[in-house]
Parts: sequence; structure tokens; C-alpha cells
Amino acid sequence: MDSIKSLLGNNEQPKEDQSVWEEINNQCSLSWTQRLIGFGISAGLGLFFSFLAFLFLASPTSFAFLYTVGNICMLLATGFIVGPVKQFKNMMQPTRAICAIVFVLSMILTLVAVFSGWSFILIIFLIIFQVCALLYYIFSYIPYGRECLRGICGSVVSV
Repeated sequence: MDSIKSLLGNNEQPKEDQSVWEEINNQCSLSWTQRLIGFGISAGLGLFFSFLAFLFLASPTSFAFLYTVGNICMLLATGFIVGPVKQFKNMMQPTRAICAIVFVLSMILTLVAVFSGWSFILIIFLIIFQVCALLYYIFSYIPYGRECLRGICGSVVSV
């Protein structure tokens, strides 16, 4: 069949199958201006929800929900800048994969706790765990950042 198509002038080469990551990357291609606008909107929403969360500090359930939504928006904001595929690959690098997985799981567990009506004490624990996971994840991007954070936490705990 290919020889008949080539005789008729159809010299198209069959396209190679793209990987899932290449397809996602092609679908998510934005101009630099669009990336900055998306980043600005997502980061602005993330900051707004995080600020709003601190207004509801007396209500652990509301605080946990708003703080988690703020973290998700900030994570999406960085995805606009570097692209979703590159961000996922950065998160899954061997040096920070555990940090990223723990951070994402802490956000998921916090949302499950909020919507399932778990006890306030457990929600407060999950908020603290999420803050610690976020710090550890952020410090994973700084050279020797996690070692410095461990040293700081170790000196605070030993006091």
C-alpha cells in the first residue's frame, strides 16, 4: 500500500508516535506573555487564598481548606512558568521526588480530612505536616538547603 501511495505522489512519511509527555507539552504550549499572565493570576489567587486562610485561623477546617487551595494555586503558578511536563520532571528528580510526593500527599490528605469531617486535632496536625512538607520541598530546590533546614530544626528541637 505504501508503494502505491508513493507512486501517486503521496510521499508523506508516517508520523512517529509521540510519548504522552510530548503530547501534553504540545497541547500546553503557551507564549511567554500567556505564561506570565497565567503565573500572575495563579500566584495572585494562591496568595489571596493563603492570606484569607490566616483570617480564618480560629477555624481549623476553613484554614486548612483555604491554605491548601492557596498551595495548589502556587504550585500551578510555577507550572505556567516552566511548563507542566518540566515541572513534573523536576518534581520527580531523584533528589526531590520524596519531598514532592510527601507534599502532594499532605495536601490531598488535608483536603480529605476537611471534606470528611475528621477531628480538629487531626486537621491541625495535617496543617502542620503540610507546612513542614512545603518547607522541605522548597528547600530541596536550594543547594544544601535541606541540610541547612535539618540543622536549624535540630538546633531548635535540642533547645
